[in-house]
Amino acid sequence: MIIDFHTHIYPDHLAFDTLNAICERSRIRSYSDGTLKGLLHSMDRAGIDLSVVLSVATKPEQVDPIIQWHNQIRQPGIFPLAPMHPDLGADTDLIHSLKAQGFKGIKMHPDYQNFYVDEKRMSPLYEAIQTEGLFILFHAGVDRGLPSPVHGTPERFARLHKAFPHLRIIAAHMGGEYMFEEAEEYLIGTDIYLDTSFVLQEMPASLIQRFFDRHSIERFLFATDSPWKDQKKELDFFLSLPFLTQDAKEKITCANAAGLLKL
Repeated sequence: MIIDFHTHIYPDHLAFDTLNAICERSRIRSYSDGTLKGLLHSMDRAGIDLSVVLSVATKPEQVDPIIQWHNQIRQPGIFPLAPMHPDLGADTDLIHSLKAQGFKGIKMHPDYQNFYVDEKRMSPLYEAIQTEGLFILFHAGVDRGLPSPVHGTPERFARLHKAFPHLRIIAAHMGGEYMFEEAEEYLIGTDIYLDTSFVLQEMPASLIQRFFDRHSIERFLFATDSPWKDQKKELDFFLSLPFLTQDAKEKITCANAAGLLKL
């Protein structure tokens, strides 16, 4: 099984306008139409068996509709995470309900949602997520479509991990998009998970090797950021990395993710 731990899709009636807005703002291109059907076609072409679907609630009132939609699209091969918004606070009933509905993890985007990952107001929410045994996947580093400041820097993730050592944290984009030196300094060697989404082919080969040499193989997750990257090209590139053993590649493309998702 090949698992892509970081993908995005949108409801059919919103996908076209949403993709156009993001492409224009971020100056990136889309490799599918941003719909569920488009993702399934991309997966089939790439040989990917399961995609983890992420959505960002930019307003608190968006959380419940996204949860409902994610429950509707869940099917073999499609594994959505639950959205959360910091302004909802530590709604323990909601977090418990998410677990009961079958969600294994939470997705948050510090820049879109305007919170610093290590700020004190977030602690009750993290405590509730940790208590329920869920993980949390964060956008990490720069988002090229948004202005400064960067709310999820590697240093801030390191402080969060120190405060909540048992909270399972996934820092997307190899720990910090466009902040790789800081990620190497603060995150490599910790228990924080890193996903490979969007940035892997943009990193120097020597830096990629240092990350994999110095961080636990059990803490990497293969991911693409589809539709913003081509799933097939990303998977082919990852599998071609000469310094990873076959066992390491199997852990990163399957076993590590399967453990988090309790497959």
